[in-house]
Amino acid sequence: MASKVVLLCRVDGNFGGVERNILTLAHGFDQSRYTPVIVGLGKSGELLRQGRAAGFETEFISMKSRLQMGRAAGQLAEIARQRKADLLHTFGLRSNMIAGWMRRFHNIASIPWMVRLPNINSTDYQNPLRSWFSHGLNNALIRRADALQVISPQLKDYMQSLKKCPAHIFTIFNGVDPERFDPALFDRSVRADYKLKEETILLGSVGRLDAIKGYDILINALADLKSECGYIELMLVGDGPQRTALQQLIDDKNLQDRVCITGFKEDVRPYLAAFDIYVCSSYSEGVPMAMLEAMSMALPVVSTRVGGIESLIDEGVTGVLIPAGNLAALSDAIKSFISDRDKMQVFGKNARQSIIQNFSTQRMVESVEQMYDEMIGKKSHE
Repeated sequence: MASKVVLLCRVDGNFGGVERNILTLAHGFDQSRYTPVIVGLGKSGELLRQGRAAGFETEFISMKSRLQMGRAAGQLAEIARQRKADLLHTFGLRSNMIAGWMRRFHNIASIPWMVRLPNINSTDYQNPLRSWFSHGLNNALIRRADALQVISPQLKDYMQSLKKCPAHIFTIFNGVDPERFDPALFDRSVRADYKLKEETILLGSVGRLDAIKGYDILINALADLKSECGYIELMLVGDGPQRTALQQLIDDKNLQDRVCITGFKEDVRPYLAAFDIYVCSSYSEGVPMAMLEAMSMALPVVSTRVGGIESLIDEGVTGVLIPAGNLAALSDAIKSFISDRDKMQVFGKNARQSIIQNFSTQRMVESVEQMYDEMIGKKSHE
């Protein structure tokens, strides 16, 4: 039986957890069963660059503005025909819109369409009107899909609470390769590169520098802690629209010698190996890939209790959960690890074991392939 072609469709902009998830799927698929084609929308960026470098088939749909949805839908339909695609898997609002438009106007209904939903997107925007509009539009679109992939039980419960629930919902956790994200493979040379003292406790976080990540609160927490813990520093690995504002906050708090923003790094593993505690201060998340990778690298976690993170963190065993936006709770949680280094080590070992047992790449990829199998079977009987 010939391998089935699956189009993995995503706006190619900031490179983050969703993009890493797409590449992880592409790497993990049983190529005798599923052949991935990465379809980048908007601009040819890091997702397509890494996809090509890894040897995957790629397609590019240029979009200079959101007003070009109709043209992009036509191009996606043409790609589907030329590639003889068997499945379409979309990741994000804009790719969902284009797929929905294609489904309605270009007679591609025979191809099963799956949507990956990582979080409740109404929490992704600071502008309430934009949040309401995007949330409503996305919910309307995904009801037209053949299947919905969610990444946590909390998100499945939410979707099932809607009046018009999608017919098929699959809960598939994100996964990471514990053999690739193994602390035994890396030294802590990054610490020497950044001239960190041996006794320094390094807090770290990986992600795009966006307001939704709450990095301003994390920087303020460090400012509160520096008088009590003179050996604590922070490293933010990533880039994004908030970089200038965050740097200004660092300057205002006189933390220039305590906080480092590294910019985007294609391989985050050496930086995770340098961290002592992984911190997620986000207002909104799904089940973040960066946190999975940190846990696989045996890091204890301090995180806000948002999205599907409760499904990932075993509180009191692998990490500490706090309310989003609560500066005092964030400071106290970090302090609880700094004051007990044995706890830090134990939680880190527990975190890695949790990844190996419950959140491996192999388990995620197999679950996605099973979803594809089921939906292809249903479509063939319609």
